[in-house]
Amino acid sequence: MMSSRLRKLILTMVLGVGFLSTGLIAAQDNTTHALTPGITTAGTLDTTSVTRVYTVTASSGQTVSVTVATKSDARLALVMSDAAGTSLGQAVATAANGNAVLENIAIPASGTYYLTVIDGTGVPKAQLAFEITFQIGTSASATALPTAGQLLTATGLQFKLAWDTVANLDLEVRDPIGGSLFWETPTVSSGGKFTANANGACNALSQTPSEEGSWPAGVVSTGSYEMIVYFQQQTDCPNSNPANLTLTVTLDSKQVSQVKATIQPDQIYLASVVINADGTVAAGANGVKIDPPSITGIDLKSGIALTQNTPVNGVLTSKQPYQIYSFAAQAGDVVSAQINATSGSLDTLLLLADPSGNIVASNDDREKGVTDSAIQNFSVIVAGTYTLIATRYGQALGGTEGGYTLTLAGAVTATATGTQTTTVQVPTFANVSRGSVEVSLQWSTAADIQLLVRDPQGDSVYDDKPTIPSGGTLAANGNNNCQASNGTSPVSYIYWPEGRLPTAGSYEIEVLYQSNCNDTTPVQFVLTVVANGNVVLQKNELLPADQRYVISYNIGLDGQITAGDGGIFGTKQKPDAASLLTSVVAEMPLAPTLTTAQPATGSIRLNNKFDVYVFDGKAGQVATVSMERLNGTLDSVLFLIGPGGDQVTQNDDAAADTNNSLINNFVLPVDGKYTVIATHFGGQYGVTAGDYRLTLRLN
Repeated sequence: MMSSRLRKLILTMVLGVGFLSTGLIAAQDNTTHALTPGITTAGTLDTTSVTRVYTVTASSGQTVSVTVATKSDARLALVMSDAAGTSLGQAVATAANGNAVLENIAIPASGTYYLTVIDGTGVPKAQLAFEITFQIGTSASATALPTAGQLLTATGLQFKLAWDTVANLDLEVRDPIGGSLFWETPTVSSGGKFTANANGACNALSQTPSEEGSWPAGVVSTGSYEMIVYFQQQTDCPNSNPANLTLTVTLDSKQVSQVKATIQPDQIYLASVVINADGTVAAGANGVKIDPPSITGIDLKSGIALTQNTPVNGVLTSKQPYQIYSFAAQAGDVVSAQINATSGSLDTLLLLADPSGNIVASNDDREKGVTDSAIQNFSVIVAGTYTLIATRYGQALGGTEGGYTLTLAGAVTATATGTQTTTVQVPTFANVSRGSVEVSLQWSTAADIQLLVRDPQGDSVYDDKPTIPSGGTLAANGNNNCQASNGTSPVSYIYWPEGRLPTAGSYEIEVLYQSNCNDTTPVQFVLTVVANGNVVLQKNELLPADQRYVISYNIGLDGQITAGDGGIFGTKQKPDAASLLTSVVAEMPLAPTLTTAQPATGSIRLNNKFDVYVFDGKAGQVATVSMERLNGTLDSVLFLIGPGGDQVTQNDDAAADTNNSLINNFVLPVDGKYTVIATHFGGQYGVTAGDYRLTLRLN
């Protein structure tokens, strides 16, 4: 990993390149260093010439790859920028005599670009010799942009869907200029018209149904036409039988394409044809839409390097349905990406793959009614090279085509509530069972991090108790007792069996930092809760050493699952009242006063997470406060706040085998009014509930 000192040095160089590129290069070297593609150029650095700046000329749509090599026992760094000094990329050799390499840097606009070579460890102490080579490649935007033309027809263009059951199939035809012909949109600007919706009502079913979209005699658009067949289930007359379909395309009364296939309920079938300007027709791929998306067989190693906030342009066609991009990310980074269609009929689909080639996020439509795509605020778990796959609806089976602009960014403001945003990929893990509810914890260090889930009955499933009566089961326990995972990032996984949701009620999750296992790297974890195949909670958090993180989710009587608030609750030895203090201060003026040896009773509930009591004490007095559960699942915690507002002592469990709390024989440090907070484990983030008895003794 790049050191902070080296980051600062490179940042200084990036800021300085703007001045170097506008004429002050001469202050370093009066020679113009223009590089030629494929030609290796020699250079040196020394105590007076601490940088070398080279210029390259490249055009929009091209990519630039640069290698700097040395045998001078130096660790060189390389920065690429535009004329304004904006960095397009930076690289540092991983070791002395290693190469500094920039690969496939996308050129956003034609012009002159600057390559700055520096000593990655500081000012050179002696002369350093190196060689620099650059190559120009072709980016995704070099794919020919499809252009819609016109073809004069005598009898027009027809797309017909026929099938052999009373099932409700629907046909959609998308034309080359972005029109969508469907029963809900029966006309489009290109002149197409749609027939009636067959089998759309249970009281009007046909045994020989058909639907048709057609363009009349005269001019029709040339280009790619996409056909989509939806097997829609009717609520009042469901049909679980497959249907045999026939898709026929006719141009000027001549059948130019026909597809016959079988479709199952809820499936989507795709096919396409390209109408050429000379009247010839080429049929595209066809088949059942793959869902969720797959990138099997796609070469992810050829990605064009992306720079944050530097848009790149590209083209997607039936001959080139994918374009691949890459970027480096560190654990804890938050990344976003957006792809917008700029021409044609393109309906984008954006996929994000992790360093192992697994799809970890995807998005089809950025929001309802918008077919552009955006992945928003993805939390990086494992450092490495990530891949963005720009593709289209249906991927290789699709038929929309056009140009696009893709932008990589950091954290962004999420789209409006109620619109479709990033699809968080459901985590999958080898050698564990799927469940109706799955709770997974992932991190990337050797530390032992405990995952615990407490159910509404108060039973907890974790490493010391791997199964509980409600069905909760610990199936994976990453780095348990510092036994590191072999070749993979550690994972802990708790699930409830498939078939039905577990008991309704509130479930509490604890993430506890048990040991660093001789790895002091900060722990960034991702906690995910999946219910019935959908992500209902996902948190990416930094967990300081010895701390515990608490959060919850609730299963309603209607089966709906909602996530609760989460946060740090101190250490195992010292719970922290910080999450409660603002609310506690507001209640202190009305807090009841405790009298020694006279118990008080109260209740902790989801809508009453703590009670506040006060008493007057003198320095040297010995205070004992006990909190005893009377019923429910209450896991009590006591805090004692001193007259100055500081947390002077606390207790979670009075003994190893109890959830009651006891502050025992605490010597009061000063005179004044003391505050007792009676609460439950997790404080503001906890969910256990029940009645309690609170007793104070002062000696």
